[in-house]
Amino acid sequence: MKKLLLLAAIIGINACNPDSSMTTETVKGYRPVYASYETLRKVSSGSPQKLRKPGKIYTKDKYLYINEIGQGIHVFDNSDKTKPKAIAFISIPANQDISIADNILYADNADDLVAIDITNPLAIKVVKRIEKAFPYPSHPKQNGKFECVDPSKGYVIDWQYTDLVNPKCSR
Repeated sequence: MKKLLLLAAIIGINACNPDSSMTTETVKGYRPVYASYETLRKVSSGSPQKLRKPGKIYTKDKYLYINEIGQGIHVFDNSDKTKPKAIAFISIPANQDISIADNILYADNADDLVAIDITNPLAIKVVKRIEKAFPYPSHPKQNGKFECVDPSKGYVIDWQYTDLVNPKCSR
């Protein structure tokens, strides 16, 4: 009889404390925004664009190069330093940083490193690509809860602050 009462008590306790995997928790956190590698690896030169989120600035010969964070490089003819003239935009998806040595512009392109010949900034040419040169983004820069990254969905290009249900990752 004591065993039966003990068993009933154990069942009763478990009924009052549902398994945590059955509960849902909605919290504010970060969800990764993905892009396909096929889309990201398209580096090209095109028409000038407006500056929206500028980063590093480089000068080379008569040109001024301004990084547009996440997008690519603005190219200005800087012959008249009082009135730089936008002449092109080099699209480098997921670009965050640039450097120039000789006639080669080095840029991150997602997790790849690309070397671009800028001898003629209106007709650029990717001369080398080193795949997976940089670490894959596994978490947002901000601390808090976030949706775990799934590399099979593509490359993380941004983080969206939103409502998440039962996020499994945090930092």
